Amino acid sequence: MFVKAGRHLVGAIVACAAFVVQGVVIYAGLLACAVVADADTGGPLAGPLLVLFGGLVGVLLMPLPFLPASVIGEAAAKSGRLLTKWLVTSAIAGVLALGYVFLAAVATGVGIAHSLLASLLGALTVLVPMALCVSVPHGALKLVPGTPRGLRRGAAGSRDG
Repeated sequence: MFVKAGRHLVGAIVACAAFVVQGVVIYAGLLACAVVADADTGGPLAGPLLVLFGGLVGVLLMPLPFLPASVIGEAAAKSGRLLTKWLVTSAIAGVLALGYVFLAAVATGVGIAHSLLASLLGALTVLVPMALCVSVPHGALKLVPGTPRGLRRGAAGSRDG
């Protein structure tokens, strides 16, 4: 039980790191757009603060869509199929993130069109971290297609030597 919880904790840490990486990529894109448009780049602290806030929001809000999606994905894919877990958990996390972002945008007074766009972007930003959160606990050996079954599971009769 502790090993499984530890694997899921490592998956959650990797997903949190993915949010930070996404913040860096988004900032680089915004910076490139500002340089091309000859606009203000936001000062020397704009990049680090954007990455910090993106990482904090990802870490603090990650349990809202990820916990229900992970639990339902584990239940839906009892056979251990990685693709099934990815599809189920990504769909559930995307729908939950879509709903959360839409409700937050409407609650803050943003127009419906902008709320829908923000919801779509929110749903897209959870897909990569959710895939990482699912694949890390699933195990690295199951991702390698050339591994024989006997060696992968430690079955009797496998050659260790």
